[in-house]
Amino acid sequence: MTTLARRFIIVCLIFVIFALLMAAAVANSERTTSGWHNGAIEACTFRFGARCN
Repeated sequence: MTTLARRFIIVCLIFVIFALLMAAAVANSERTTSGWHNGAIEACTFRFGARCN
């Protein structure tokens, strides 16, 4: 029974470390605001020469 509890604790710790790393990656991702202009969504039409990045 102690080996089962030990394995459960190890799996939980690995999951917590993974969750913290994913949360840090999401919090530090730099998102561009090219689709936003003064709080309104700007339409991005795909025409020749249109820049939608």
